[in-house]
Amino acid sequence: MSFQQGLSGLSAASKNLEVIGNNISNANTIGSKSSRAEFSDMYSSAAGGSGSVGIGTRVSAVTQDHTQGSITTTGNNLDLAVNGGGYFQVADLGAVSDGGDAPVMYSRNGQFKSDRLGNIITNDGLRLLGYKAEAGVITASGKPVPLTVPDAVLAPSPTTQIALEVNLDAGAKAPTPTVPFSDVDETTYNYSSTLKVFDNSGQSVELEYYFRKKATPANTWEVYVTTPNPAEPGKNVRVETTPASPELKFSADGSTLLSGSPIVIDNDTFSAQLNTLSAGSGITYAFGGAVTDDRPNPQIDISFSPNDVSGLKGATQRAGDFAITNQTEDGFARGTLTGFSFDKEGILTAEYSNGKTVQTAQVVLTNFRNPQGLISIGGNVWSEGPDAGAKYTGVPGSGNLGEISAGALEESNVDLTAALVSLITAQRTYQANAQTIKTQDQVLQTFVNMR
Repeated sequence: MSFQQGLSGLSAASKNLEVIGNNISNANTIGSKSSRAEFSDMYSSAAGGSGSVGIGTRVSAVTQDHTQGSITTTGNNLDLAVNGGGYFQVADLGAVSDGGDAPVMYSRNGQFKSDRLGNIITNDGLRLLGYKAEAGVITASGKPVPLTVPDAVLAPSPTTQIALEVNLDAGAKAPTPTVPFSDVDETTYNYSSTLKVFDNSGQSVELEYYFRKKATPANTWEVYVTTPNPAEPGKNVRVETTPASPELKFSADGSTLLSGSPIVIDNDTFSAQLNTLSAGSGITYAFGGAVTDDRPNPQIDISFSPNDVSGLKGATQRAGDFAITNQTEDGFARGTLTGFSFDKEGILTAEYSNGKTVQTAQVVLTNFRNPQGLISIGGNVWSEGPDAGAKYTGVPGSGNLGEISAGALEESNVDLTAALVSLITAQRTYQANAQTIKTQDQVLQTFVNMR
């Protein structure tokens, strides 16, 4: 026996105590992963025969256990936990220089917060990365960017499209043809309903529309659109439309709308009409909306046909009660933020006082073929190591990525009871190795004292 074995054992046992102590100290660290020291024996030769004696031990690696910890509910809407595989992407924008990209790091710690600028950050100021919405649409592709909490104010949006899903009773009787339509005479029309449209500044105007069945030709309905007259409360005025006298024509069985959709309200004409009616009130209407190739003139389209975007089935003429089963329109007034939340796919949705909910961003996750190859750099984050292997980046719930548990955190996966038992074992191992050194010292002392 020599001192070599005992010294190597003390060194290895000391390293093991450090690893176990680090586990215990991080038992309450959100997203922390436990580590373990792994040892290998040492021999002075590769094959020394049956009488070979080892020369001790060494720490061959300190590996991390990336299994998931328990998920605990917190109720904080910026606390996020990954339920399954994957890591949040975070970046230190302060480390960017010369226009380069910020180094991306990875974390399971979902204790995110908002700074004074609305940036979503970690406790160390790292920015959470993901995909931002453009015009309310999230495209989960391209390079992830730093995320922010939703805007405190939602700007108003003018109404440009209205979609109606309505059934007109096939058994309804047509009003007397010789009696002209009047919104104040219920005998001159069959059905009516109302909706609000919004101008560029978010001011609302009520539209009232009426359905009047024609005796001939069959399966045809007239549509009238009016708006309240501010100058004469209780009275309406006819809204100019294209065509000037809209009609909805159905197939014989009433299942298909053959013509009459959409009904177009020109915003220039409508604005001029409303401004004339409200003259002296201090209100100025300015309907518009963006001009595009598909919409060269600002206008409101009232559609009764099936709408691919809204999923409406459109207008029908079936036997049964008159019913508006769905109604959508794209305009809204100014709104203030009342709350926001993440869903299981990591989509951040804002809720506003005007009743609108808007998807503003989506968290991105990254998983690795070999998570053991990640390099821990402190602060609850890892960097990508050369042994991490292939990586997959995507939105939560896709591929081998887990889902997001909002208002929750992933606890450390350290088993405190097991760690304390391991601590006792490591302590005894340290003592035993110290004892071998003591014994070797006694043997040498015996040799020294020989005469």
